[in-house]
Amino acid sequence: MKAETAPVSPAGPAGSQSPPVERESPPPGRLQRLIAAARFDGLWWRKFARLGCVYGPEWWKRGSPPFFALAIFLLVGRNRRGAIENQRRALGDVSHWRAVLAAFRVFTTFARCLTETMEFYGPRPRPFRIDEPRRNHVAEALERGRGLILATAHVGNWDISGRALHGTGRPVHLVMAREQNETTQEYARRSREQAGVRVIFSDSSVFSAFNMIRTLRQNEILAIQIDRGNGDASPPAKGVEFFGAEALFQEGPFHLARLSGAPVVPVVTLRRGLRHYEVVLGEPLWVSRDVPGDAERALRDAAAFFAATIRQHPEQWFQFAPFWSPSR
Repeated sequence: MKAETAPVSPAGPAGSQSPPVERESPPPGRLQRLIAAARFDGLWWRKFARLGCVYGPEWWKRGSPPFFALAIFLLVGRNRRGAIENQRRALGDVSHWRAVLAAFRVFTTFARCLTETMEFYGPRPRPFRIDEPRRNHVAEALERGRGLILATAHVGNWDISGRALHGTGRPVHLVMAREQNETTQEYARRSREQAGVRVIFSDSSVFSAFNMIRTLRQNEILAIQIDRGNGDASPPAKGVEFFGAEALFQEGPFHLARLSGAPVVPVVTLRRGLRHYEVVLGEPLWVSRDVPGDAERALRDAAAFFAATIRQHPEQWFQFAPFWSPSR
């Protein structure tokens, strides 16, 4: 997925002039779609993986993820290099080979999470254990009646907790961008919605922002990933200190909080073992309409929560592109 962005800015348009209309690129031809579907991140491989995760024997579900992780680690150089760079920064002053080993652990842990997610969302899941936090900030926030914004990141397995949130009795909406590989777009959306997680696309349309505000006014849950800067200084992204250097995070959710009165609660779902996960919540972050720069302060607090979690569980930071731009 591309950057998950809530297209809400603290400033409105500068004038009444209509924005330029962008020409849509022509749809890909049949041959290009077939090639895209056959790529490692394409639809064919995702469906093949789902068959093994849902209907495969237990020995296959437990034993195959490290082998697929190793194959992708060796073959997909840009993802391998990105994970190594990110792990070196997160772990501090470590040798190159320790960073390589840490990056491979990221690939392996991600493969296990992906296997269990496909099984969990399938028609015949085995029992899963999901440990909930002692203090439920989600329920407390919803009691106020202004909705809730969950600030997620590529740490742990969000899809497991996304489905488990139905215990609150409130609808859950996931803000996501278009898939980089278009062949998986409808498949990913349908898989989540069949599990009861509604999807809002964070494209450039102003209607996506309206849908987010309406969701919060109906006292529902809105989940947005904020760690998708990747050095791209898009307007909703803000640079904050992250592991000793400035990194870009999405600021849109915090402007939504300022406009709606809903709190932002950082959340990760950590893998603790085979089909065993723990939901970890940060403290609710309230953004004042009257305090200048309060959205940026809340963003820094959320980034600090994710940094602390990554320090304890670096193998569960599933960020495969360089998170800091070369100039940082």
